[in-house]
Amino acid sequence: MKIVRWFIGVSGGVLVALWVVVAVGSRTSVLREALLDALREKLDTDVELQSFEADMFPLVRITGTGLKLRLRGQRESRPLIEVASFEVQSGIWGLLQRPRRFKAVTLEGLKISIPPRSPHDRESARAAAVESTEGPVVIDEVIAHNAQLVLIPRRADKDPKQFDIYDLHLESVGFNRAMPFRAALTNPVPKGLINTTGTFGPWRAAEPGDTPAKGAYTFKNVDLNTIKGLAGTLSSDGEFSGKLAEIDVNGKTSTPDFSIDVGGRPVPLVTQFHAVVDGTDGDTYLRRVDAKFLDTALTATGAITGRPGIKGRTIQLDVQIDGGKIDDVLRLAVKSANPVMSGALALQTSLLIPPGPARIADRMELEGHFAIAECRFTDPAVHSRLVTLSRHSQGKDTDDPAGRVLSNMRGQFSVNAGTVRFKTLTFEVPGAAVHLAGDYGLRSEQLNFAGTFSMQATISEAVGGGVKGALLKAVDPIFKKGGHGAVVPIRIHGTREKPEFGLDVKKSLGIGS
Repeated sequence: MKIVRWFIGVSGGVLVALWVVVAVGSRTSVLREALLDALREKLDTDVELQSFEADMFPLVRITGTGLKLRLRGQRESRPLIEVASFEVQSGIWGLLQRPRRFKAVTLEGLKISIPPRSPHDRESARAAAVESTEGPVVIDEVIAHNAQLVLIPRRADKDPKQFDIYDLHLESVGFNRAMPFRAALTNPVPKGLINTTGTFGPWRAAEPGDTPAKGAYTFKNVDLNTIKGLAGTLSSDGEFSGKLAEIDVNGKTSTPDFSIDVGGRPVPLVTQFHAVVDGTDGDTYLRRVDAKFLDTALTATGAITGRPGIKGRTIQLDVQIDGGKIDDVLRLAVKSANPVMSGALALQTSLLIPPGPARIADRMELEGHFAIAECRFTDPAVHSRLVTLSRHSQGKDTDDPAGRVLSNMRGQFSVNAGTVRFKTLTFEVPGAAVHLAGDYGLRSEQLNFAGTFSMQATISEAVGGGVKGALLKAVDPIFKKGGHGAVVPIRIHGTREKPEFGLDVKKSLGIGS
């Protein structure tokens, strides 16, 4: 009797399977319409399908070409999803389950274009969307090779941002669930390979930008040379969470050979950052960046965004350095092998780098102030001159001990079109102070400054007395001003390597500048 029951059960199963094959196989058009209805209802889309074939024996195999899905009411001409061809595999029993279960879907020529949506689009989509607690289809695995993700900006004057996705794997795919994924894709600028894993979904038909996503990423061998004006090879890793239109990212970067095109040398740069990325247009908002190069740390906040009518992205940051080192900054910004000075640096500045074909040194704009404490010039000849200057400014003789000669420097500056302009620049050594205003060319290294040189001593005391000092006593009243022994108008010109100092004769005589 057991054998009979087993035989009847197997025979019945075979008959049922044959019936399914015959019934379903003869109803390819029904399957086609079931697929289109599911896509229309669950993705809230209008669907086009060029061809559709279904083979039911020995395994279920469904193929199709020319699949296009457009959001209802979508104004963007590009479809939301395009698939050149697809293949679906399943067992007979998978079609009999609820929800229907498929083993694998392979996609070729997948292109996803995420459009911006106006408030009107969102409201109409929400009204049309059908809420469901259970989708009609579950797919064990979706595989896509050489796919594309295109982010269409809200502003019509901005170019779409395109990501080439080499491999995309989705697991347990359904309309109503978070789907595990892994993907490898190329970031266009800066160019590099991103590997990421995480979960995506459930899909928000009314507003794709609200679809949840979270996971982790690695960004390796990133060529910063693809950003005009930067150089180096960057690596980064981190985690992200949120929704497509507002992805919260926490990560870190390391660039052992970072440099900028103002003429400096490569330095190691590491950062930790917290950013919010608008996945629908690529705009990035930096909540906080903690960076360190050599022995100098800085913090920054700001944004990297597109602007109406301008191709490319604009970088806008507020930067602060407390307890940094001026020699580190000079290594990054100046051609010289050895920094001309060392000292403790404090700096606050706003930084703006608009897009464009010119180098960063010619595009960047800064506005801020700085202070350098206990500054020491590394060139022995310059240091010797400062010692002599300090000694004479105090009215000391040549052989009198000068003491520890360290200077302080502070100023207000701006940078535009490759030129640094100093609204104020103050330089102090014991017994003397220099107050200047002027500019310095980042590329030409040309100096053009004018100001005053104030001494504790008078002119006659500064020359060391004697006959020369006695003769100059007559001019002491001309230069005596504001409680100083002497205030002398000066000019500085020439180049950074060969500066030329001179007395501003006209000013000193009170006949103009």
